[in-house]
Amino acid sequence: MLFIIGIIGSAAAEIPDSIKDRIGLWAGGKSTDAEFAHVLVDLSKMGIVKEKLDQNTHTLPSYGQTAFVKITGRSAEYGQTSPVRLTVTDPDGVVSEYTVPILESGTYSTLIPLRHDSKIGMYSVTAYHAGKKLHDSVFYVGYQARIPAWISHLALWWLDEKITESEFLTSIEFLLKTRVIEFADVTDSTFLNVSVSGLNAVRRGTTQNITVLVKDRYEPVVGVSVFVRIEDYGENVFEEFKGVTDSNGRFTVSWEISQEFPNLKTLLAYVDVTDGVLSGSKVFTFQVYCLCGESNCKCRT
Repeated sequence: MLFIIGIIGSAAAEIPDSIKDRIGLWAGGKSTDAEFAHVLVDLSKMGIVKEKLDQNTHTLPSYGQTAFVKITGRSAEYGQTSPVRLTVTDPDGVVSEYTVPILESGTYSTLIPLRHDSKIGMYSVTAYHAGKKLHDSVFYVGYQARIPAWISHLALWWLDEKITESEFLTSIEFLLKTRVIEFADVTDSTFLNVSVSGLNAVRRGTTQNITVLVKDRYEPVVGVSVFVRIEDYGENVFEEFKGVTDSNGRFTVSWEISQEFPNLKTLLAYVDVTDGVLSGSKVFTFQVYCLCGESNCKCRT
């Protein structure tokens, strides 16, 4: 059931068209809650949403996509042509180095990439220039926003001009303040639970159906991005599938194995899932067999 929130007061700032488009994609089911979380943080940074959100915390992108953390700073060594060297240490202590050009004003900036499987936790950044240490900073990876599904209807009302932008923003601020929309800090390596089922042995010329079930700690998760790759131990890739989990947290792929398929003993179904914040993976093995007398069938004697 959808409840109309009483509107008290108004917000004067205007939402940029680029962010409005992102909200429209989310409300239309074409992007994840993690993307809407990005939108809320961006609106907070701009001062459009008055409720303060952690501006140094970044969500992980969806599978196959890359997000970026912008690092900026200034050096007092004006006129130096040597670049700034950044060292970024992830939560596991792994160090990455970046060489960043510096402007005549002494300022520099660069983007640190985040993948769907980047580590969750605190990242430390140290900058060096002209042999001197500039400063240390940190950023965090791993919040997730818990957003009730009915809130997308509120966004659609605004996009359809059934409520004003001020009413939409005031409602969002109210929902954040009352923790109906809740940002949960993730400080440990939490993963989605993945289970995979299918036939353990499949004859050439028939179909293998593989079902992926994704759960969090409590229940099946809807709308999780799923990637399935069929390969052998020699890393030959035969098929790849992409999709999202249904209302039961399941995603099923069907692969018709050709009669001329090589006589391989064992194949791997590598499964990778993400909801934009948390991720998980699983490997399912199965055998492909043939009957003696069939073409290209090696039988034991």
